Amino acid sequence: MNQSVDVRMLDALEIFHYSCRFQNRLFILVLAESVDLRDIITDLRVLYAARIQTIVICHDHDKLLNLLQVWNNRGCPFQYVSKTSDDAPTAEDARSVEGILSDGNIPVIGLPVSTGSETGIDSLDHFSTNLASRLTVDKIFFLSQNSGLIINDQFLSHTTPDELQKFLLSKPVINIGQPRMELLIEHCRNQGFDIVLLEGKSGCLFQEIFTHRGIGTLLTNTYPNTIRKAELSDVMDIALLMKPYIQTRAILAVPEDDLAAEIENYFVYSVNNSIVAAAKLTGHGDAAEMAKFCTLPRYQGKGRAHELAIRLIETATRIGKKSIFALSIDPRMFDFFRNLGFSECDRNELPADWLQDYDLSRPSKAFQLTIHNDAS
Repeated sequence: MNQSVDVRMLDALEIFHYSCRFQNRLFILVLAESVDLRDIITDLRVLYAARIQTIVICHDHDKLLNLLQVWNNRGCPFQYVSKTSDDAPTAEDARSVEGILSDGNIPVIGLPVSTGSETGIDSLDHFSTNLASRLTVDKIFFLSQNSGLIINDQFLSHTTPDELQKFLLSKPVINIGQPRMELLIEHCRNQGFDIVLLEGKSGCLFQEIFTHRGIGTLLTNTYPNTIRKAELSDVMDIALLMKPYIQTRAILAVPEDDLAAEIENYFVYSVNNSIVAAAKLTGHGDAAEMAKFCTLPRYQGKGRAHELAIRLIETATRIGKKSIFALSIDPRMFDFFRNLGFSECDRNELPADWLQDYDLSRPSKAFQLTIHNDAS
């Protein structure tokens, strides 16, 4: 089949995979005054087509109702909800919103423009988080001019309330302000929904929700992180994890049938029941190879691959292997293996059954670790 068609199908598969995961979930989109609803109209249409329930909260203005009517006529079922004050939402407000959603419509709640707050917290923040606490909300997306959360000039793509609380101890410089960050920490921790800080421009919601890459900052509670053996039901997740690595040739392509046939050799790292990293351990006589390391971009640099590697080394040790080896063409992985205690070695020194199936023209470096099995 044409390679470009294969790539397009993989892209489509990725979108369908995530749309199925979030189908019938409830998201709240909070638009800062600097964000125009027109900027995200295509994103909203994608969310609606994917059957993801959505509530939009924004500042009201004299053209909002007319805009919604125009889009309604074009098949985007918005229902305008005007709030004359920015008081906390009541139980009646929550029931009204649920009724709009049950009718298959998208409620757009227009709040009066606030005159500013001494605390640095916008009325939209209070209203949206309080409304979410009255509903079964999975995520709140705060869309603004900011690309995400930046603390002391460092962009955070993924964090937890506990990690942010530690940052606050040093009185850092925070692009969204400390009071607002404290509010988000409190609601994420106490109410259990995820919070995403995202730039309010076309395509950002799509990239954040429907692709493996993510684009903003995800604030989520710390759930038990798990390393486990992969199962057949994980094949699609692992294939999508591998996709960008295969496209850059950092790892060699694995046909889905081969992945399924060898699934017992894979280990996965899951966060909140979602697979964010994977790797493979394959036996070759007295040795074992660890390979196919892949991590979602958002979770890179946070030690997941290192923890996976330690589990693979422990597994190889437990089953009596005398050495473990790995190869890569990525210079970043060279340091990764060295930090685990591996030493560079000649590829011709590796097991014969491995050598007969490997393309030595591939410009990879090999690393090896001798396993000291105390039981022996």
